[in-house]
Amino acid sequence: MSEHIQVNESVKHLSWEKLDISLSVCITEPASVCVAVREIFRCCFPDQENEFAVIETMFEDIDRIYHGRLPGYYACDTDYHDLRHILDVTLAAARLYAGYEKVHGGTEQALGLERFLQGITGALFHDIGYIRHYNDSKHKHGAEYTKTHIARGTRFLATYLPTLGKQAWVIKMGKLLHFTGYEKQVTMEDSVDHTLGCLLGTADLIAQMSDRAYLERCRDHLYLEFKIGKVAAHNCDSDQPFESPVALLNGTPGFIRATINNRLDSLFGSVYRYAADYFGGENLYMNGIKENCSYLEGLLKQDQLDHLNRPTG
Repeated sequence: MSEHIQVNESVKHLSWEKLDISLSVCITEPASVCVAVREIFRCCFPDQENEFAVIETMFEDIDRIYHGRLPGYYACDTDYHDLRHILDVTLAAARLYAGYEKVHGGTEQALGLERFLQGITGALFHDIGYIRHYNDSKHKHGAEYTKTHIARGTRFLATYLPTLGKQAWVIKMGKLLHFTGYEKQVTMEDSVDHTLGCLLGTADLIAQMSDRAYLERCRDHLYLEFKIGKVAAHNCDSDQPFESPVALLNGTPGFIRATINNRLDSLFGSVYRYAADYFGGENLYMNGIKENCSYLEGLLKQDQLDHLNRPTG
């Protein structure tokens, strides 16, 4: 953990795995993250706070959906791509958008209010495609949708957004969600819309890989999702999944480096740098990723994976 990080007194009583990278926000409670995101929004758009109302509704709906309180849908059963992950990504996305606006506000490259709202929407619903419908008699677990969850998510939003008066967002949101997945690579015609997609895709990755519980969550939860979803092992010539949680961890340092090089830097244009603008100089997310990678490499080198026994909450 970086020495400069100071624990927010209001969340000091919480266990570490419930807190975000800055130790200031509880990422297991939608209301807490909503408050944090609303404050970020207020700082970016101080005279338009009333526009945040639609996002507050979305936070309430996400809470209902993931806990199985939306009629017709099962509760989330993917323990890695869970509500905690959604909230962590949404907070990271809001911070990236704010950092970007800090640099580009007032120029033609600024996101502006509507794109900011669309970006938060994308973060909140980017993994909604893992949620199963009662009518689904073919699949028994949300992880079976791993390879198609983005497409499913776009179909969900096509039905959901009009209920909030956001029918006009449907086409763009259908493209934005794909920046968070591997189903297909998309390019937005508008350069600022494309940047928004890169920021969203980046938030999804840096929130995961910097999470102090990332390694344990990979071992305890992501491995099972990959197994159920029949996801091929990284850098494997065959389409075979990881043989064990240990095999997944062995491949994680390489995955992290490849993700930074191929997606964060090359595909998304290193927009993770805007997190440093938000935090005022230091990029807590990229620091967290490096710390996780270094820690895991040390355990692997010393054959001490059994020391990786922190709770994952």
